Amino acid sequence: MFGKEVHSRIYFFSLACLAASLPLSIFTTSLFQIVLVGNWLLEGRYREKWNYFRYRKSIWLILSVYVLFLLGLLYTHDFHYAFHDLRIKVPLLLLVVIMGTTPTVGKLQFKWILLALLAGVFAGSVSSMSVLLGIIDIPFKDMREISLFVSHIRFSLLINVAIFSLAYMIFDREYSSRKWEPPVYTAVMVWFIIFLLILQAITGILIFLVVSFVIFWKYLHRVWSPLLRWTLAVFMLATLIFGISFLSRSLSRFYKVEYIDQKTIEKTTEGGRPYSHNFDSPYIENGHYTWIYICEPELEPEWNQVSDIDYQGKDLNGNEIKYTLIRYMTSLGLKKDSVGIGQLNPADIRFVEEGKANYLYGKRWSFYAKIYEVLWQIDVYRKGGNSSGHSVTQRIYYVKAALGIIKDHPLIGVGTGDVLTAYEDYYQEIDSPLAKEWRLRAHNQFLTFMVTYGILGFIWILFCLLYPVYLEGKGSDYFIWMFLMVSLLSMLNEDTLETHTGISFFAFFYCLFLYASVHEKRTSI
Repeated sequence: MFGKEVHSRIYFFSLACLAASLPLSIFTTSLFQIVLVGNWLLEGRYREKWNYFRYRKSIWLILSVYVLFLLGLLYTHDFHYAFHDLRIKVPLLLLVVIMGTTPTVGKLQFKWILLALLAGVFAGSVSSMSVLLGIIDIPFKDMREISLFVSHIRFSLLINVAIFSLAYMIFDREYSSRKWEPPVYTAVMVWFIIFLLILQAITGILIFLVVSFVIFWKYLHRVWSPLLRWTLAVFMLATLIFGISFLSRSLSRFYKVEYIDQKTIEKTTEGGRPYSHNFDSPYIENGHYTWIYICEPELEPEWNQVSDIDYQGKDLNGNEIKYTLIRYMTSLGLKKDSVGIGQLNPADIRFVEEGKANYLYGKRWSFYAKIYEVLWQIDVYRKGGNSSGHSVTQRIYYVKAALGIIKDHPLIGVGTGDVLTAYEDYYQEIDSPLAKEWRLRAHNQFLTFMVTYGILGFIWILFCLLYPVYLEGKGSDYFIWMFLMVSLLSMLNEDTLETHTGISFFAFFYCLFLYASVHEKRTSI
């Protein structure tokens, strides 16, 4: 229908639009994948494509991963979930075939695809900040919900790819040939780093720290200016020292606990009612013991006077509000009685109603609040508390469940469709302390592969995703290894490939950097 040049332009345009869509729209992410498929089919040149397909061993290796997914149907029982899973992973199948059998884009076009990604991430970050600052009137309970278009974790991965792409573009003079480009790219990169911290996506932040450390020391000696090289080295070391110091101070601050003398502690409220003191409970909030100085006969009527949510009801997070209130008042160092209620301001009352169990959680700009939340969850777990609803420590139960299932099905796993059933059976068998709504799977892609396809399947998948890098002669390519570090690190804490956005993210950038970008023998930046 169209000439080769027109199809090439459609191909490039679709790649750029897909890059921009990933942080902004699930719909357009799917749409431009469909456009790529349609363009590939209408373009013809099937003999040339067949030759690519026939002689490019990397394509066969990657496609064998999807064949493994299909083989998992042979010993599965839940075909409804199996076919859902196969449908979710279709982008890996399609993008490998399309991008693996299409000539590479030019270096300038590759740069524009990266710029499209940057534009999409920037637009997403501006939208999120507009929600945070109240410019866009959308209610949210915590910082994760300001990511409007994709999950905050997926967004943080895209931010990381954008940051490290910018780092390359800043130092490579072919990507920033104009004088204004390096300072503009630097400003955008700094903004992305700041926004990543604002977003408080712990997974994304940890990935940024690890990958930046690796890339920094690997490529530092290639920076052309000795002054800039030493400045960057000092900055990196100072940042590392500051980070360690901040974590150390956070730990010290968390475990600085008030001293309580059980003999002299007050026994009654100012109104003469007795306090309840549970000295055996080890739980704390901001260094104050949670289950002392409690007088519910005063607490309940006073709370019901200042809040529309009954003391016996639930907060907006679905937890019993009386426990949220007790923890919140403890975090402020207040006694849980009528006098303590009188010291709460309207913002405190709103935070309790929203389910914030510590006044720190109401501080939107406090990174310590996020660190505190993680430390609190770990502390509660260590002291034998229930981890249901605690995003960090309940993952310990998920990992234990995955390892238990793998132990029972070590070689070939449970099959493509029986993952959820296997977890449900395991939790029921061990009578897990997690509430039913929190009995989830591993949140670790590697363990998910082992549960589904066994240790043999996991090894094969990993081999088929890594070895093509060498088959394509990109063993020293910056972009592919940067992306693999970001994505593989994310798989330690997330089922990255189990959602449409996640698999589209992985399949697109993996194929873009492996097949669509120009091969460069040099590795300097």
